[in-house]
Amino acid sequence: MARRTCASAEEAERLRRALAVDTPEFVTLAVEGTDLTLRTSAPSARSVRATLEDLIACLQAAERALPPT
Repeated sequence: MARRTCASAEEAERLRRALAVDTPEFVTLAVEGTDLTLRTSAPSARSVRATLEDLIACLQAAERALPPT
């Protein structure tokens, strides 16, 4: 699991929507208040690590691309 605390629930939801476009089926994205939570159930630790690394890179790109709330 990975969690990112955002400035607002709206920002967390915008980031969730940006990531959801290209998220594998074994990853769950959820907004809990101002937190964006990523959960994974990949078949191996290596898969989890690779997936989280990819999603964190995508998250950073989405944060740069989306205008502030």
